[in-house]
Amino acid sequence: MAQVPTFLEASAVKQLTSHTYSGNLSKSYCIGAVPNGGYVAAVMLRAAATHMTTTHARISPPQQHAISFHGMFMIKTNAGAVELKVTDTKIGRGYSVLHVELLQEGMRCVNAYVTMTNIDNESGPNLNTFWEKPDPGLVGRKNLDKLLTPEGVEGWFEHPKPFADFREVSKRTRFFSSVKPTPGVVSNWGTFTNPAESITNEAIALIADLFVGVVERMESEAETGEGKQSGSEMFQSAKFWYPTLSFTMDVKKSLPKEGVKWVFSKVHSQQVKNGRWDLQVVMLDEDGELLATSTQVALMVDASRNTKPRGKRDTPATKL
Repeated sequence: MAQVPTFLEASAVKQLTSHTYSGNLSKSYCIGAVPNGGYVAAVMLRAAATHMTTTHARISPPQQHAISFHGMFMIKTNAGAVELKVTDTKIGRGYSVLHVELLQEGMRCVNAYVTMTNIDNESGPNLNTFWEKPDPGLVGRKNLDKLLTPEGVEGWFEHPKPFADFREVSKRTRFFSSVKPTPGVVSNWGTFTNPAESITNEAIALIADLFVGVVERMESEAETGEGKQSGSEMFQSAKFWYPTLSFTMDVKKSLPKEGVKWVFSKVHSQQVKNGRWDLQVVMLDEDGELLATSTQVALMVDASRNTKPRGKRDTPATKL
């Protein structure tokens, strides 16, 4: 059995020229045949960070932190080699804006705009917005590590991983939730399955796109008839794919270079209708401080669309 690469290994990029980079999307971070959208975004973010610390190494302090990412996923990617092209939209002393394009087999799969800066060097006014931060239930590395012990923590459970062979990326992480959930909302503490791995800035996008348990807690509106399964039962028995159409992330702080063991995420959807839905995510660090927020527009389709061969196209085509 091939060894599973760490997330940093699987998201690594190599500089080819001053504005082009290469990467290799790993099967270990796929859903079916398609790499997870947050994972793909992370590869693009690593290209952006590499670009600012190499091509624009003269800028001091280095702008290695992405604070804003907005990506449009136009054609599904596959595991394998990708090319990343970076355009300097605006290079500034404090903030820079990059356009990053991910291509595979000559097809433009994902387009993104990324705003880069040095978060540790930011300064300016601080104001109380009276925004109510989600309650993570547990805080602190010492308390969170108890979730991994045989005894666990009373009132908390580890999420199962339905269809894990199809959702291969789900094997890379573990998520724990309170046994008293809010309908339609999932609050998780997440960590990498590999105990040797830490969650670094590069992995924030991946965690934001792992919405474990959200769909399972939604109530189906399908009617129940004699001799028929309930809508919930029909949904649970099927395999679905949730392809990302757009993904936006706002990073509030940087994680330490060595990373952290845990990240909290509160995930909910405002509406699921006609197979299209949104995902709103709030992420906190181990101390309960706001780390990042993200918004996603996605589809809910039969898994057969995922595994159908993409083939080669001579002209641009839609994702689905």
